[in-house]
Amino acid sequence: MLNFQTKEQVHNRGCEAVGRPVGELVKQMDMKLSGKKSQVGDAWESWFGVEKNNIAGPDLAEAGVELKATPVKDTRNGKSAKERLVLNIINYVEEYNKEFETSSFWHKNQYLELGFYGYEKDKNWQEFQILKAALFTYPEKDLLIIKDDWQKIHQLIRAGRAQDLSEGLTMYLGACPKGKNKNSLRNQNSVLHADQAMQRAYSLKSGYMTYLLREYVFGGNEDEHIRTTPFAEGEFFETFDKFDSIESVVKDISVLEKISLEQYILNTMEPYKGKTVDELAVRFNIEKNDKYPYNINAMLASHMLGLFGDLQKSEEFIKANIKVKTIRVKLNGKIKESMSFPSFKFKELINENWEDSTLNMMLDASKLFFVVFREQENGSYIFSGAKFWSMPSKDLMTTVKSVWKETVTTIRQGVKLIYTGKKVKNNFIKSSDKRIIHVRPHASVASYEVNNANADELPVAANWTNKPEEYSDNWMTKQCFWLNNDYVLEQIKDIL
Repeated sequence: MLNFQTKEQVHNRGCEAVGRPVGELVKQMDMKLSGKKSQVGDAWESWFGVEKNNIAGPDLAEAGVELKATPVKDTRNGKSAKERLVLNIINYVEEYNKEFETSSFWHKNQYLELGFYGYEKDKNWQEFQILKAALFTYPEKDLLIIKDDWQKIHQLIRAGRAQDLSEGLTMYLGACPKGKNKNSLRNQNSVLHADQAMQRAYSLKSGYMTYLLREYVFGGNEDEHIRTTPFAEGEFFETFDKFDSIESVVKDISVLEKISLEQYILNTMEPYKGKTVDELAVRFNIEKNDKYPYNINAMLASHMLGLFGDLQKSEEFIKANIKVKTIRVKLNGKIKESMSFPSFKFKELINENWEDSTLNMMLDASKLFFVVFREQENGSYIFSGAKFWSMPSKDLMTTVKSVWKETVTTIRQGVKLIYTGKKVKNNFIKSSDKRIIHVRPHASVASYEVNNANADELPVAANWTNKPEEYSDNWMTKQCFWLNNDYVLEQIKDIL
């Protein structure tokens, strides 16, 4: 029986697993696995002699360390977290009277021994390899933001409104869905006479995990709060009040003791409201030449917050998975373009279920940062303001869900394609249907040719009318979901 008294002992045991296939971790301990989705997590726990459990505290109580395995995937941009790191389930009844320091999140997850394993789609989970082990606790700056996130979650629980929780509500710490389906419900405090709410768990967002693994676990940066190498005898896991980063919005972390990160960002941009793009460009030394750079509005947003680089790539925005969206409102009060999301693959989309779908997870977990510019009579644009926004559950779980389901059905039944002589029309939901989101091409050039870079293969042959001879039955232009421009406009009315 393994017995761990210290965090250093736990981490050194974790380092011994590096390079081993996951199946070997279980074999070494001769323990049984349970569940279908958590085999790797069970295997990681078994490596430390822990059987699957539902205890309220950390897995290794004497050492005060919780054990978590998390998948890593290789992308064009480098190693990325495959998913959020799901922590403990939120018991709305018990959490009702907690403070952050006594919360189930802090009690269970203050120290984590993370096993990063390489996820490969075509491999059996037992063949996945442990790539790195990391003993982790939260850097001071992150912790201030996470405390604020916890308070936002807790406020809804205290108000009996846990049904209104979403990951987009917060920055780094999320409250993610955790259950088999929408019928996985939990009671709220009986004093409030509130309805049951969807079961959720605390989680660290995928953007936060990707930042962590790229910068510290697999990158060259060091932080006392994140240890990947084994401890020598007599060495201790000590943390200091220090945090180094490439580029951050918040330079002085003491401000986060007084106001939230969101409010700090909005306060910092407030003095620039009402100024024209020309005035801001002069203020930040951005040259116009014949015309401004194509991304001038995004550049101005970064400079307003004291950044030289891309705001989207700042430390806080990466960790919180915040997507920056600059919006230009025309003189007539309308937005010209709808807002696109990444293109989907037809075959992958039809094999998803709504609860775990890419679209649902993206809209529930993501927070958007709208930076709004409005056209004036003379044709110039002024900065009107900014806001953080996440999609309300009442929209996501009704209209958006129904559009997603109808899109899946359309693909499964065979997309209807009609060649008009100039272009190809399809029967996906359109922006004119006024249903919050719609489907249309993501590629700038249409293609219905096999293996074309702008096309994707359909799982079921399309139902063609007037098909040109050179076009395929099984390939069509890549598509993606778009937020309707009129819906986006409604969300920024308070700014305008």
